[in-house]
Amino acid sequence: MEILIPSLLRIKPNALFKIGKYLRLCGYTEVSVIYGEGIKDLFYSTIEISFASSEIKVVYEEIALSSNIDEAFTTTKKMPKSVKAIVAIGGGKALDYSKFVGHILHLPVISVPTVISNDGFASPLSSMDVDGKKKTLKTRIPHGVIVDTEIIRKAPERFIYSGIGDLFCKVTSIFDWKLSYKKTGEIVNDFATVICKNAVDTFIYYHNKDLNNTEYIGIIVSSLLMTGIAMEIAGSSRPASGSEHLISHAYDKIAAKPSMHGLQTGVASYAVSYLQGSQSYEQLKNIIQKSNFLDFMSKNPLNKEDFKKAVLYAPEMKENYYTILSEKDSADKIMDFIENDEYMKIMMV
Repeated sequence: MEILIPSLLRIKPNALFKIGKYLRLCGYTEVSVIYGEGIKDLFYSTIEISFASSEIKVVYEEIALSSNIDEAFTTTKKMPKSVKAIVAIGGGKALDYSKFVGHILHLPVISVPTVISNDGFASPLSSMDVDGKKKTLKTRIPHGVIVDTEIIRKAPERFIYSGIGDLFCKVTSIFDWKLSYKKTGEIVNDFATVICKNAVDTFIYYHNKDLNNTEYIGIIVSSLLMTGIAMEIAGSSRPASGSEHLISHAYDKIAAKPSMHGLQTGVASYAVSYLQGSQSYEQLKNIIQKSNFLDFMSKNPLNKEDFKKAVLYAPEMKENYYTILSEKDSADKIMDFIENDEYMKIMMV
């Protein structure tokens, strides 16, 4: 199995000012740029100056307004043959859209996230709309990742807390993966689990968890990046997605007003950690408080009744996918936890 990892990696303040230089170093002098909605207006002047100073030619440009797979195929037909790389700038939709287009055209993608609400900016997967339904499709991991930590730091805090919540998942997802091995014989890639664990530990044990601390933002970005690479190594989303993701996907379908993916999975991770045992539970209980995720969710709570329905519906979200929710009496135990745990009461209404 071929394993790819990003060759170009820049996570630093003001990285966007040097994007042209980074592309030239890779030999990508003729590029396509795909922006997220509203992103071009915010950053075009910076990008234009950087491209001009490094003699980078933009031969195709598009604004990704959706993640519709039919529109993505249309884009592949419009892309000039002279394009050497696709530069994706924006949030999840633009990055997923670009990764899919790059995968179809066998073109390298340079991921330039302007928010870090989950690990998608560095993963080998794209969430696409297929016949009106969201589907996670295998694509290619970005050839390059450029993250301007100043841009991330200045983004609305809900995006950063969503990214933090998505990091919590790696504690519970690895447990679920190993449980599946014990119950079904599913193969576990040990190296992928080590990468994920180290990424989460780096975040957990970093001392100054202040969102105004650019170094802390870099730690969050780096940790999410490594979980994306773990998925590439594993050949699946297993290292980063378990029972907590099933609950989040179910909540998306059930709730009248779903929240951000990372916020939902963060809360769900804490809930399922109770079922997984004291080690997962105590670790997440500690970091949820220290990272201020708990305080943020107290002001932006999930709907308790919708969440409980999502827990019951979650095992049906993915066939042949063993998790802690597949265990006998797990639903009853987690329902009791939702009703009585002090933190769950704070994060739900």
